[in-house]
Amino acid sequence: MIRLSVGSAALLGLSTNRMDAYPTTAYLLSGKSCRMKCAFCPQGNGDDEALKRLGRISWPEYTWDEVESALSKAESKGLKRICLQSVRHDEGIEPLIDIVKRLRKITSLPLSLSAWIGNDKEATALINAGVDKISVSIDVVNPTAFEDIKGGSQKDRLELLLNCAEKLPGKMSTHLICGLGETEFEALKMIDMLLKANVTIALFAFVPLKGTAMENLQPPPVDFYRRIQAGYYLLKHGKAGFISFEFDNERLVSFGLEEQALKDVLSDGTAFLTSGCSGCNRPYYNERPGKAIYNYHRALSKEETDQAVLQLLESLKLKIGQ
Repeated sequence: MIRLSVGSAALLGLSTNRMDAYPTTAYLLSGKSCRMKCAFCPQGNGDDEALKRLGRISWPEYTWDEVESALSKAESKGLKRICLQSVRHDEGIEPLIDIVKRLRKITSLPLSLSAWIGNDKEATALINAGVDKISVSIDVVNPTAFEDIKGGSQKDRLELLLNCAEKLPGKMSTHLICGLGETEFEALKMIDMLLKANVTIALFAFVPLKGTAMENLQPPPVDFYRRIQAGYYLLKHGKAGFISFEFDNERLVSFGLEEQALKDVLSDGTAFLTSGCSGCNRPYYNERPGKAIYNYHRALSKEETDQAVLQLLESLKLKIGQ
């Protein structure tokens, strides 16, 4: 058995759910009951209902025959990538290699993997099996918050990620979740460091989920996320350098660009799209339909872009004027 996100299942014809938006990546989830006990994630909770979810999304189970048949026609459905995610378990990487080889027999779509690896040799073995990108998920930017929320050493995971990125250029990625106790300075400094190491970054906003230790906390303010999101975009595309960013008590107040120049750079709205591997749009992973959108899963309208840029500019001016 293998799990699919509810949107992936609907797109592939394995469910009759009608979706407001469909993914452009097929999201698969392997394993049950994660050994990690991340306070924001239901997969380490142990509760049957919580285990059915990852992020805001439910993940129904299907047989491999069903999934393989559907994925063999994936490209005709408009899919651009497959993303295999796995809980942490005690079986090592061999089950993952078996799944990767199985997927490689039925599709040539790029394949991302988000799973627990212990060293660069395991990462190399998975790349050799057919994985396009491997995520070592940092998730929590602040080192103290990392210990409290995820457990273990952030330093060790960062060293692994950077070592793998050096040995496997262009093949490593990570997840960063905004709103878990980090300052904007900390978030953007880490983003700058990871980009310089050629690590692909997927930005998320914290979502409080029922059945987790953090279910009663609040998601981050949208303007807070917009500042980090825009800073990431500017750094990634060489439109500004971290050294030009200005902070007040570690809160971003300027990107070092004139207002019109900043408007021009952000005018097409791409800064506010879902980030991460190419072809990944994660519809409503961070938000509910009809509510404020952190990561847009499709091109923004002019009105949406104008609103996002205005919100960003006003948040910068507000701090400067205080």
